[in-house]
Amino acid sequence: MNFSLIGTGFIMPRHAEAIEALGGKLIDAVNTAYGEDRWKTGVMDNPKTDCIVILGPNDLHVPMARAAAEAGKLVLCEKPLGISAESVKSLAGFDKIFTVMQLRHHPMVHDLRAQVAAGGTFEIDMNISVYRDEKYFKTWKGDNKRSGGPLYNIGIHYFDLLQHIFGAPTKVTTTELNDLVGKGVIEGDRYRCTWTVGIYRDRAGQQRRFVVNGKDYNFSSKDNLSYENLHRLVYLDLLEGKGVRPAETLPSVELVDSLYAAYGA
Repeated sequence: MNFSLIGTGFIMPRHAEAIEALGGKLIDAVNTAYGEDRWKTGVMDNPKTDCIVILGPNDLHVPMARAAAEAGKLVLCEKPLGISAESVKSLAGFDKIFTVMQLRHHPMVHDLRAQVAAGGTFEIDMNISVYRDEKYFKTWKGDNKRSGGPLYNIGIHYFDLLQHIFGAPTKVTTTELNDLVGKGVIEGDRYRCTWTVGIYRDRAGQQRRFVVNGKDYNFSSKDNLSYENLHRLVYLDLLEGKGVRPAETLPSVELVDSLYAAYGA
């Protein structure tokens, strides 16, 4: 299968490695960092491209995914698929669009889902606070209008995971929210999650806690989740016609929207 990438930033090597490892061929890569818009024509209309992988700014994910799907391509989009529920709903009619939610493949997730299936109630302490250097803040990722802010750009993996493991929320509360940090509580039928998602300019603030009934499940002990090398499993799903389609990623996007809306409500 031939792949073309839109976006050549930090995450690109993880995708290139996964494509090569699974026998795919990377035939094109477009840099969007400086406003290059060749993706609108040169990538979409390339008859040699089977799959378009979207790694560009979060606010462009939906229009890029729609254009690629309308061009008849298989689409794999980095998280989040969109930065509003309404934008993701607009992709519901496309069955060849998939988004990257690699944490679902983590072995500990299978263990937790088995525990939930066995019954009981769960108290969860989730603190996903990451260090990012000044280079991060000088890119589109430092612009909350483009990234969707910390709850989308950092938290979406874990909000998706929370529902994937424990089920849909019944009540959400946001007690603190600014451009860098959000805090609150998410409750479901059988769980209560106290959550913090933050971006820090100092490594001292970094921690990743996902504690369930007193047991710490560390899904990433590295500086960045991408280093856990779960992207290969995402691509394996893709090649088998499986993965997270728009309708399946929508609940996590709706949850983030509700957390933003809950602050000050």
